[in-house]
Amino acid sequence: MVASVMKPEMSAVEPVTDRAPAAAVTTAVSFSATPNLIALAKVGRPYGLTGALHWYPYSKDAQTLLKAREVMIGTTMYAVTRSRRHGESIVAEIVGVTSPEAAARLTNKEIFVDKSYFAPLAEGEYYWIDLLGLTCANGERIFGEIAEIFESGAHPILRVKRPATDPTPGDELIPFVDAIVRSVNIAARRVDVDWEGLE
Repeated sequence: MVASVMKPEMSAVEPVTDRAPAAAVTTAVSFSATPNLIALAKVGRPYGLTGALHWYPYSKDAQTLLKAREVMIGTTMYAVTRSRRHGESIVAEIVGVTSPEAAARLTNKEIFVDKSYFAPLAEGEYYWIDLLGLTCANGERIFGEIAEIFESGAHPILRVKRPATDPTPGDELIPFVDAIVRSVNIAARRVDVDWEGLE
């Protein structure tokens, strides 16, 4: 197999649930100071009367969220004291949020997790975030930079944004499968494909 792509939530790590409280610290941080933060979920309505929150993961497999001991919600970093599965959501308690009113103020905000919580991958496997921004090419022909990876049902699709100098309209959509992807070189920031594309 040349390569496989994995969402950040996909992990071999077992979920960490109802663990001991983490350090009681909340600090405001900027995105420029935290380049490895990845959006994995969104905050839903409050849960119960203690300030617990519903988190709605962007993937059904949310092991990274369950493992994380701190998360950024909006622009503030919170220590996580408890997290557990609850149907399609995760119910979590975070330091500094102790009432339904405080929890409600976070509703609809995105939840970011540091990439250091992601499970290590086997050779030939890549998290989708590692491929974003890489140049996609077929030999000397440059299709552009990978802007998005999404599921089509059968396999992931690379959405490649063409260079501004390319007169071809729209983005290039390239299946991320063994028959097409020749190599992925994260260090060289390049994905080589066997793909003719649109003329």
